[in-house]
Amino acid sequence: MKMPKIGVPGALLVLTLLLVGCGFQLKGTAGASDSASLSGTEIMLISSQPRGELTTALREQLRLQGAVLSEETKEGLVLRLGVERFQQRNLSLTAQARAAEVELTMTTRWALNQGATEVIMETDAQIMRQFLDDPLNVVGKTEELRLLREEMRQDLAAQIIRRITHSRGK
Repeated sequence: MKMPKIGVPGALLVLTLLLVGCGFQLKGTAGASDSASLSGTEIMLISSQPRGELTTALREQLRLQGAVLSEETKEGLVLRLGVERFQQRNLSLTAQARAAEVELTMTTRWALNQGATEVIMETDAQIMRQFLDDPLNVVGKTEELRLLREEMRQDLAAQIIRRITHSRGK
């Protein structure tokens, strides 16, 4: 019995159908029920660093989720965001006693209330990253550290949003 040739486009189509059939989703492309959970929700963001980069990242994430940011609210949610804390710790050293591998940790405290009701009590959100520290590439290391901190802020904001949407889904 001779098998028909389906070619590369046919193989890609079959592979795509198999992935969709098993429930595969790309990261960040959650279903409509996840993205709609904050849609139209009135949220007041109170930050100890109102012009901070983490506050800006969190505002952006809330807008992307469809939340309505307000300056004052009686019925809506109140998100209280604490100070962004950043720590750097050496994990390993070179033969010259310089840092070879560094662990970065970014944390913040936050809480979510609705009126007088505490929806999520004050809790910590934390993100950790590791990177190799090349002592011969000071400029590249500084830029990499800046980019990692920016990514960590985005991830920290996304983590807080996930917790909020999960608590709203209950």
